[in-house]
Amino acid sequence: MKFRGFTGFVVIWVGQFASLFGSGLTRFALTIWIFQQTSSPTALTTTAFFGMLPMLVLGPLGGVLADRWNRKTVMIISDTLAGLATLSLLFIYLTGELALWHLYIAVFFSGVADTIQLPAFMSSITMMLPEKHYGRANGMRELAATASSIFSPIAAAALLAFIDLREIFYIDLLTFGIAILTITITFIPQPEQTEIGQTAKGSLWQDMLYGFKFILKRPSLTALQSLWMTTNLFGTLGNVLLTALVLARTNNDELVLGSVQAILSGGAVAGGLIISVWGGPKKKIPGVLTFLALGSILGRVLFGIGRDFYTWIPGAFFMYLFVPLLNGTIASIWQTKVPPDVQGRVMSARITASRAMIPIGTLLAGPLAEELFEPAMMPAGALAPIFDWLVGSGPGAGMSLIILLTGIIMFSLAPIGYAIPAIRNAEKLLPDHSTKNF
Repeated sequence: MKFRGFTGFVVIWVGQFASLFGSGLTRFALTIWIFQQTSSPTALTTTAFFGMLPMLVLGPLGGVLADRWNRKTVMIISDTLAGLATLSLLFIYLTGELALWHLYIAVFFSGVADTIQLPAFMSSITMMLPEKHYGRANGMRELAATASSIFSPIAAAALLAFIDLREIFYIDLLTFGIAILTITITFIPQPEQTEIGQTAKGSLWQDMLYGFKFILKRPSLTALQSLWMTTNLFGTLGNVLLTALVLARTNNDELVLGSVQAILSGGAVAGGLIISVWGGPKKKIPGVLTFLALGSILGRVLFGIGRDFYTWIPGAFFMYLFVPLLNGTIASIWQTKVPPDVQGRVMSARITASRAMIPIGTLLAGPLAEELFEPAMMPAGALAPIFDWLVGSGPGAGMSLIILLTGIIMFSLAPIGYAIPAIRNAEKLLPDHSTKNF
């Protein structure tokens, strides 16, 4: 007997949450190991780079596999590949020969596994559930990622007081087994061939480009994607400066930093729970634009204005509260409007283009803060007389101003999006795939 429908999705979700939690344990333990071995922040950022690289380089390939192969098989293969990467690290660790370059290779293959799985998982939601549950399922997916990222480091820190890296690897491998088992015992229907899917068949290279072409041929999807990429760019500009801002304005108070991060995480979990229970708004475009506006004003703008822990609390909470609501709702739009048999390629194109904004924003944030805004917001700086009343001056004020300005820019994207007919009327202009009118 196979689990089906929403019950089947919940079964898979439990397995994916377990896998994410186990991977989080390993990621935290390896972070400690890397720093103990090298004392190098560069080694940590390089490891993170190799984990992100596959999605930026191979993202479209994951969508091709999701559309060409059985999606259930693709998900099992991806979890198996990630498990083999962890198993390889375990064997090398047991020999006493574990080196940094081993980790670079392992996290790269783990990134490949994630690149393969994400479009297959998202397009499977479309086949397993009726449209009314898309928002709820996407919210649960966001919740799993957020909750695991919060609780796995806490659990890893507690476990490492009693066990070592070897046992962490064992736990991670067990969670991969749980993930594979839950997929195996669940029924995931394959999409029927549509006319668009039939004409979309081509070579591997043509299939990798197909998702981008699909989006560009549809003004509403192109406009939505452009709005989302811009949001990601400015959101990243602010996000990467949060830690440095808090430390600069509190004289390196790690307790305050940890408390702020806990509130950010709490907001994300609350948002994930809300959309998981609610399912999201029926009118999705107004919902997306409303969540974007509220998250920008109540979150980023308020956080930018804040100058200490107590004034950061509301901004920190609301900044991440609306992220799962926004992500879950916008994902539902794509799942509703894109034919299921090409959804893997289109989803991977969308995800790849959106994530490409993260390294760009990360690279821009540091120089903007260090070379321009921080010096300008010192007491004798060029911008201090203008903005001192709003964000203060001195260390950290320049980064506060960046977060404030990115919040204002992101807020402005909501009315701009509503003013563009291709976005405002996207739900009417794009037919639902369930209507078969492609």
